[in-house]
Amino acid sequence: MQDQQILNQMIDLSQKKLEMLTELKQHSESQNEAIKQGDFDRIEKMLNKKEELIQSIQKLDSDFLLFSDNLKKLLGIKGLDELSSTTLEGRAQLKDHIEKITSVVESIIRIEQNGYENASAIRNELTERIKGVNAGRKMTSAYHAKPISNPSYFFDKKK
Repeated sequence: MQDQQILNQMIDLSQKKLEMLTELKQHSESQNEAIKQGDFDRIEKMLNKKEELIQSIQKLDSDFLLFSDNLKKLLGIKGLDELSSTTLEGRAQLKDHIEKITSVVESIIRIEQNGYENASAIRNELTERIKGVNAGRKMTSAYHAKPISNPSYFFDKKK
């Protein structure tokens, strides 16, 4: 009976993780749109929200691992894929959640890679603009040259 309760806890944790990952995916998509639009304030807000979600997901992961280790010890199995040989209810549901979680994580990775490419393009564009501004400053300062040495204000009156 205890093993069934642990499996139910694992199902609940995986469901919560799936919901949080789906929310994280939505924030990643919003962040990509903000990057494309150059809305840096919105990007910062999205990053903060994503950081909070990631911390919550990490907590769920650590709890899931504890329950998983306990269940493996109770059942005498080495991996969760061996649950199919048991009579516990919810095995298929847990497997389904894990497959969905994997799918969402893979899509988040693709979105983040796309966002990184967009951010790199914007960074390169800004770098070129900054180089242009610096070159303009150098050219402008050449027309308004400052004296190299300070003029002498003292005169030799001994002559």
